[in-house]
Amino acid sequence: MQRKGSFTAVPSKSRKFKLQPLENKGSCNLAIVLLIIFSLLIGLMIPKWSAYENKRINAEIEFRESRNNTAFNFLIKSGKNRLSSGKIHGAYSEFTLALNLKPNNKELNSLLLETLEILCFDYNTHCDELEELDFN
Repeated sequence: MQRKGSFTAVPSKSRKFKLQPLENKGSCNLAIVLLIIFSLLIGLMIPKWSAYENKRINAEIEFRESRNNTAFNFLIKSGKNRLSSGKIHGAYSEFTLALNLKPNNKELNSLLLETLEILCFDYNTHCDELEELDFN
């Protein structure tokens, strides 16, 4: 006896596919309209954002300069007070801190020169800095 197969052959069918036009034209148009609206909104918001960023950066720079000026004025005043009261090393410390904030200030440079002369001639310290300052 011969055994029968345990499966049944599936009949083969021929299928033909054809390209058909898209039926959902409305959703494609909606996507295009939304894209255009989104692009316009972004185009209108970029200049406002740029102006806001420039304003913020300028305000930050002004604040930093104001804070530096306040610190500089405090250091100069404190250094002058220390210099007049004979605390020469303290005055030198204040003037070198102020020098980091405004290195080209004429008043500060003359005060620093005066302080370094006192330190070098009276205390025999910081003579190297005095020579460097004299040459510059």
